[in-house]
Amino acid sequence: MVFVDSSPIIPLDKLRTDFEVEESIAQVINRKKAMYYSDFKKFVSFCEAEYRNQDFDSMEKYLHQLITVKGIKYSTFNRRAAGIKFYLSTVFNLEQTSLQKKRLQIIRQLYNTEEYLRLKPMRGVRAEKQEEVIALINKFNTNNKSEIRKRAICYLNLITANRPSEMVRLKVSDIDLINRKVWVMLKKQGEMKEKSLTLECSLAIEKYIKAFKLNKNNYLVGSIDKWGNYKNKMISERSYNRLIHQWLGFPPYTFRKTQITSMYNKSADLVTIAKQSGHRSLQTITEHYIEVDCSEVEKYL
Repeated sequence: MVFVDSSPIIPLDKLRTDFEVEESIAQVINRKKAMYYSDFKKFVSFCEAEYRNQDFDSMEKYLHQLITVKGIKYSTFNRRAAGIKFYLSTVFNLEQTSLQKKRLQIIRQLYNTEEYLRLKPMRGVRAEKQEEVIALINKFNTNNKSEIRKRAICYLNLITANRPSEMVRLKVSDIDLINRKVWVMLKKQGEMKEKSLTLECSLAIEKYIKAFKLNKNNYLVGSIDKWGNYKNKMISERSYNRLIHQWLGFPPYTFRKTQITSMYNKSADLVTIAKQSGHRSLQTITEHYIEVDCSEVEKYL
């Protein structure tokens, strides 16, 4: 008697697709685990010190202590809460109840009370006058290959109001010099965003691309060795911060805040500003980016 195996044959393509999906999910989870590791580690130390389980009830007690005892800033509170929630829900498969979510919202509202209100303002870098920043950028020698690169990168960062994470990920293929547009990878939001370029900025970029003979697959910022040779690799955000500070004497977020404030002073509405800056929340723009000079306030007193 001959036995025939009637079990279905699983195509290799199906197995490969299933594996690739699982691998992609694992990569995203591992990146977030690394990003929030230090925040969760502090929560673990709290639980161990007070003999608590690592769960959402303990998270509530920990976050309350951070405000009332440690006096941490509002931004740190939000990051710490996001990190712990990620670990508990994604890594440990715990579920936060609607009551626990509501209680956490109430705890967060402590920052609106007189006792803790001073912990809420998020003071960042200051905005400079756009014309002064452009004057600094234009001091770079347009006949010097190294300074052609610096000028193009700084111009692009200013006009697009890009974050450092967006600048280091830009590729030449993302830039449309003819239509003066650039597609920016918004790491924070997980999407691509079209932004506009000025004519002067486009010309600076074009000159840089020609000077270094960059192709469409090259990172725009890339890396330069000690002999001035371009290397096609994505540098870290920390390295980019250091570069801009060396070139102009301030951090790259100054570009972002300067451009947003400048657009606002030129009477751009918040929706228009958000389109160029990449913000989802208009409230974030008004609370943390737009600076009104005291002399402007005094005009209306």
